[in-house]
Amino acid sequence: TTVAPGVYIVVPAQSTVNWAGKKPLLSGYINQGSIALKSGSISVTDTTAQGSFIIDMNTLSVTQTPTKPGQESRLAEHLMGERWFNVSAHPTATFTINEVTKLPDSDETFVYMINGSLTMKGKTNPLSFPATIYTDANNNLKATASLEFNRTLWDITSGSASFFDGLADNVIDDMVSLSFDLTATPQ
Repeated sequence: TTVAPGVYIVVPAQSTVNWAGKKPLLSGYINQGSIALKSGSISVTDTTAQGSFIIDMNTLSVTQTPTKPGQESRLAEHLMGERWFNVSAHPTATFTINEVTKLPDSDETFVYMINGSLTMKGKTNPLSFPATIYTDANNNLKATASLEFNRTLWDITSGSASFFDGLADNVIDDMVSLSFDLTATPQ
């Protein structure tokens, strides 16, 4: 059903955030992993919804490196380093929902447009994407979405052909895929 007005608190243990990155010139070179939410809340009224989520960058993990099996922990360490997410200096990232827009068929599909901002590595940029949002049988708010963002907008330029020449097949795609499945309980 549609979400009733109220405040909903994210349950990190029941929520997942997955990521994927690729080297576009190498067939099958798609690394995947996950990252945990630290906390979050969503406030819903009859006409608006706002909220924020804190992402624990220290939990960044690599679950799959198909072209280099067994190198998952090494890649995770690399991604947490200064050239990528610089987790020691920036241990959290924050996504803030600024607006949730109802689409013409939202009452049937439960799909809404989310407009917000992602703060990562001390930089904030807008991020918009469609998300399925509904209430489950236990009155929990559920939200799922898949999206992409351009990592270079947060000064994550390592391996980017947009910033470096001569990378050949070592080019790493600027776009990072994210998918999430959130559960939030009514306060």
